[in-house]
Order: sequence, then C-alpha cells, then structure tokens
Amino acid sequence: MVFIVPSSFRIYSFSATHEPVLRVKPDSLVAFEIRDAFDGQLDLSGEYLSNIDVVDRGRINPATGPIWIEGAKPGHTIEVEVLNVEVGDRGFIGRRVFRILNDTIEANSFRIPVKPVIGVIGVAPPKGEASTMEQGDFGGNLDTQEITVGSKVLLPVWVEGGLLALGDVHASQGDGEVSGQGLEVSAKVKVRVKLHRGRILDKVVVDYGENLTILASSETLEDAVDEVLDAAKKLLQKAFKIDGQTALTLLSLASNLGISQIVNPKKTVKIKIPKNAFPIDLGILLNEYG
Repeated sequence: MVFIVPSSFRIYSFSATHEPVLRVKPDSLVAFEIRDAFDGQLDLSGEYLSNIDVVDRGRINPATGPIWIEGAKPGHTIEVEVLNVEVGDRGFIGRRVFRILNDTIEANSFRIPVKPVIGVIGVAPPKGEASTMEQGDFGGNLDTQEITVGSKVLLPVWVEGGLLALGDVHASQGDGEVSGQGLEVSAKVKVRVKLHRGRILDKVVVDYGENLTILASSETLEDAVDEVLDAAKKLLQKAFKIDGQTALTLLSLASNLGISQIVNPKKTVKIKIPKNAFPIDLGILLNEYG
C-alpha cells in the first residue's frame, strides 16, 4: 500500500506546532505530490514567465506534509529512501521556461538530462519554527544534488513523530545552485520511510552511490566547512575507534569537500566519504549512537 499526500496539504515552515496530515508506521511507502517552488502561481505556457513579479512571495517553497512517523522520538533517525521522482513536463529558472521531454530538458539548443533533486526535505526543528527557505540540522532547503532517486536521507529526529515534509523539486541542479535556482518543477516523489532507534550524528547524512555525504549549513562557507569537518571526524572516530587527528588525516587522503548551495540564508556544504575506503556499518551506528 502506498499512502498519498496531496499537494493541497502543504506548509511554509517546519515546526512542532504543525498538525500532521498523515500518520504512518515505519517501513511505509508514501507518495508526496509536490508543487513547484512558487506554489503553482506561475503561467508556464510560454517561453518566458509573464507574471513572476506579481506572485505572493509568502507562498515560496511549499513543502508537502508534514507526516508523523509512529514511534519517532528525539534521538532517533528517520531514513527517507527516495524510490522515484516524476517531474512535470515544464519547468522554470529565472524568467525562462523550458520543456521536459523524454527525461531531457530542452534548454535552447542544449539537451540536459533530467536528474531530479529534492531541494527541501526535513523535519521539525528542536525549537521554534524554521521557514522552508531555511536549512539546518533539521534538514530544510538543502538543495543538494545527492538527494535524488536512489538516495537514503538520514534525518535526526528532534520532536516526537518527526513531522516530515518534502518540497522544492528541481529537474536538474548543479553543485552550488549558482544562479539561485535549479529547474523548478512540480513533482510526485515516492519514498520509503524507516525509523532507527539511534543516531549517527546531529547532522543530515545522505547515503548515495559510492559515498556517505554529510551536510552542514551555516551563515558563512567557512563556518559550514568547520562544522562538516568536525562531524566527519566524529563519524570516523565512532565507526573505527580512532583519534581525531587520525580521522582528519584519513579524510584529507580520501574524502571530497564540496558546496551544495551558496544562495540560501545559510550556505550548505558537504563532505563525501567514500564507502570503499571507509566501510562504515550504518546499521550498527544507528542502533548504538544517540
């Protein structure tokens, strides 16, 4: 059975005060119907956006949800396995509208393969309210390439039930999101939601492809880099029972530091830890570390 969350159930902030629109057990399949980043307010019928200057800016970056995961408590981890992303047939970036046909973006004379990115994915933060434009250790507007089909996104749980929501899908987006946007589209995202009784880190971790990717967001790139390096060291120390200096040395030899986005209120950086060099047993860590 697949639970469907229509896009009419959407939020513009992450908060423990939001009422869940759905309650599911761990291992459930959920399909989120997602509006584009401008909440479906734009006319995409032409080559250029005609009404972008008159939209309601208070409706930017809607996220579908939130949903309550039964048994989720602070100190736990929600795993979101992205199984499939269906994107709309037209998307926009800046004032331009591009057609999507046969998994290809037709951008002038260029043809760019569709590789969907879930720009917003998160849970309620430990305190207060965070806009869906914001990002942090609750997730949020991370705009990270690795959050795509085939990824497993590990979100720390900060409040009971977690209150998971998704939004802001891009048909394609490069590292850095240098113009301020990916190709903004409506989408339907199918995920499997799992629950782990422990926690690897107080950070968002993405298991995708050949790497474990840790994310950190801060007001400056320098601070975000410091945060993500500290988290990566802690992960290696915990997994392999080594000291901090040894962990940093190993990271310098084999990991890759990168930028997810530089355009949001906080900048998001990532460090990719190759799984072939560092065979980390996530199952053990997720059950023993809180």
